[in-house]
Amino acid sequence: MITRFLLCIPLITLLIGCNTTPESIVPTTALQGATLFDGKGNQMAHSVILIQEGRITAIGGAETEIPQGAEVIDVSGKYITPGLVDAHVHFGQTGFYDGRPDALDLRDTLPYEAVQKELATNPDRYYEAYLRSGVTAVYDVGGYEWSLGLPASAEENLNAPHVAAAGPLLTPVPQENLSIINTAEGKQLIQLTSPELGRERVQKQTALGATGIKIWMIALKDSVFMNSLRAVQEEVGLQDNKLIVHATSLDQAKEALRLGAKVLVHSVDDKPLDDEFIDLAKKAGVIYCPTLIVVRGYNNAAKALKNNFSVNDPNNVVDAETKNRINSGHLFFKYYPNPEKYEENIAAESEYINGLEAMMAANLKRVYEAGIPIALSTDAGNPGTLHGISIYDELEAMQQAGIPPSAIIPMATRNGAMAMDRGDDFGTLEVGKMADLIVLEKDPSMDASNFRSLTHVMRGGLLRPVNEVFKD
Repeated sequence: MITRFLLCIPLITLLIGCNTTPESIVPTTALQGATLFDGKGNQMAHSVILIQEGRITAIGGAETEIPQGAEVIDVSGKYITPGLVDAHVHFGQTGFYDGRPDALDLRDTLPYEAVQKELATNPDRYYEAYLRSGVTAVYDVGGYEWSLGLPASAEENLNAPHVAAAGPLLTPVPQENLSIINTAEGKQLIQLTSPELGRERVQKQTALGATGIKIWMIALKDSVFMNSLRAVQEEVGLQDNKLIVHATSLDQAKEALRLGAKVLVHSVDDKPLDDEFIDLAKKAGVIYCPTLIVVRGYNNAAKALKNNFSVNDPNNVVDAETKNRINSGHLFFKYYPNPEKYEENIAAESEYINGLEAMMAANLKRVYEAGIPIALSTDAGNPGTLHGISIYDELEAMQQAGIPPSAIIPMATRNGAMAMDRGDDFGTLEVGKMADLIVLEKDPSMDASNFRSLTHVMRGGLLRPVNEVFKD
């Protein structure tokens, strides 16, 4: 148990010794005794972290002087890392099929327009799931324009993670094929049909606060799209923004890198990475976001239709609406096409995913060995990939791919902050940075699964247990 005690100064001494009032003194919090991982690859035993007004004011060993009057929190025997960063989420998706009717159409029962209206009105339904999973920052890399308002509204809300957002995605897919996942109110995917449209979208989304312009797939043989994409690339540079590209094939990924993409979302899963890819990635300075678990998530969501998908949520952090959808999955089996082939399809899909996962893991190992930055990312919101808790499955998948758990810590913290353009604010534990961190019972540098031993999360200097619902 984390224990607290106060180093108190008699009030009369305080009044005599300084020319201020007790109300004007900024309290200091000290976390004392934990093994600290700073997010840059360093660790320190018996650490002391001093925090004032939500920022770190000192970090050191046991000899660090703790100011009189500080609130000292004894974390001896525990482990501290920066707050986790999920560099790929979607607030416009629910973790079930109601947010992706293109995967399974439930609109007769759960109208998509109503689902999106509720998400736009109440995006914070997922905030606590993230924080109580140890995730203190997230990057929404594609959604409706309303998602571009989340960074500002979440920033000063200690019940929310920090948010960065990219806004609507640009794609070569014909607009008529996108209608099922757009609404009458707006579009989250926009067909890129001309250089003029591309420049207009970059300018508009940047003005609305987009930290990144995302391309959803590259049609290499579509000359109109490619000319338009080059205009997007140029305008991104003029607007001092960056290019994010969804590319799962090696050829598309290479073209994204030639265009100077700074964030490459999803793993290359069709071929082994080659030397050209590695050279292009280094030249571009790209951050690789592997999202290893999201494809398996779709298979798990399909299993929920037969109540065969159990949610591993010991601290009960997943929001009630999502749990209700998962737990009542059998009610939606009637929408499954060819139900007589359900078992056969699930098995065949799982076998296919096994092959994809093997290729993604091998390519991730190659990226790691080449020294290319990797950022923890889940693609949460897709069916079966739940907001918050999916972070643990992704961490463990990265370790299974051959990345040492000690190397995963910076990927799960610093690199995600870099992808969000927030590396100066959080992602590492350093003096002057925001006091966003997590407390663990077990050593995460020994096994990535030890992130599941999370007991407390601190956002902006506010430390709270993760097994209790946050109070307003």
